[in-house]
Amino acid sequence: MFDKDPIHIKQYTISSELYQKGYRTGQSPCACTSVCCQNGVYADIKERDLILANKDIIKKCMDETQSTDENRWFEQHEQEDTDFVSGRSVGTEVINGKCALLDKAGRCSLQVAAVQQGLHRWALKPVFCVLFPLEISNNVIAFDDLLDQEQQCCTVSNIFDVPIYEACKDELIHIIGEDGYADLDRQCKDRIMESSRRLQENNVA
Repeated sequence: MFDKDPIHIKQYTISSELYQKGYRTGQSPCACTSVCCQNGVYADIKERDLILANKDIIKKCMDETQSTDENRWFEQHEQEDTDFVSGRSVGTEVINGKCALLDKAGRCSLQVAAVQQGLHRWALKPVFCVLFPLEISNNVIAFDDLLDQEQQCCTVSNIFDVPIYEACKDELIHIIGEDGYADLDRQCKDRIMESSRRLQENNVA
């Protein structure tokens, strides 16, 4: 979904829904239910290798519903995928009805392990896990509607108090940096103001 003149930030094109849709007050991606993780996720093979290199600290953050056998964490088959930095991705396995790296409380063991080690909370986490409910496809950053209208944390509307790009500020900074987000914020606010101005003019007419 794009305007005639889409926003470009670094190598990415920004879908217009990131400022044309959003969350009502009291709703946000922060109220995550972890449902998006239950069928496993896809990671870049370099992200997989990083996770396996830190397997010992990750295992300490697992519970009895997870396997501490790292050979069961990822699928054996790799696939070509240009949306990943290395050009190849691999899925996590599903154990006990959820991602192998998700504990019974719905917490990501990768994130728990990183925090316990004094690292950034997303230091071990695959990018696509961090981003959801955003997605990147062919260098387009957009809203992933997989769980839209099913889970509150992933449900957006044309009538909103907080636009998607603001609700997902931390996730976007993770991808485009502080400078990129500042540029995005400026351009989105300009377009929101212009849209509001046109709407007012039409109402007067």
